[in-house]
Amino acid sequence: MASEIRFCTPTEEWGFLSPYADFPIKMKVDGNFYTFPTVEHYYQAMKFDASDERFKAIINLKNPDDARLMTKKPEYKINRRADFEKNKFKIMEDGMRAKFTQNPDAAKMLKATGDAILIKSCKVCYKCGFGEGSGFNRIGKILMQIRDEL
Repeated sequence: MASEIRFCTPTEEWGFLSPYADFPIKMKVDGNFYTFPTVEHYYQAMKFDASDERFKAIINLKNPDDARLMTKKPEYKINRRADFEKNKFKIMEDGMRAKFTQNPDAAKMLKATGDAILIKSCKVCYKCGFGEGSGFNRIGKILMQIRDEL
């Protein structure tokens, strides 16, 4: 097993680790359960209250990158959850934990990474990944914690 595993997109060898990977999660939001096609859909939808039409629009998109890009539009930058910025890393952690606890195949693959250091390494992801060699690797750290828990 490699001592270090880098991942970014779901189409790569270790792509199942990505928040974009096609593993649905069921999460309770504002008192009701919703199914999200990917962790990325969950993360982006959580910028809005569940009663907001934008929340529903994000859940119904097929492509997780479309969900991310949708929240860049001007009409998606206003009237967001007041606490999203404060809680965004916890939201990502909750989504990733749900992915691996609700999807046995994903959990099996995560466990198969052994004790390798997991690094989200995308060219533009600095907050949750490494970007081009810099960043915080929050998602990698979350995944290693979840792997230890499993």
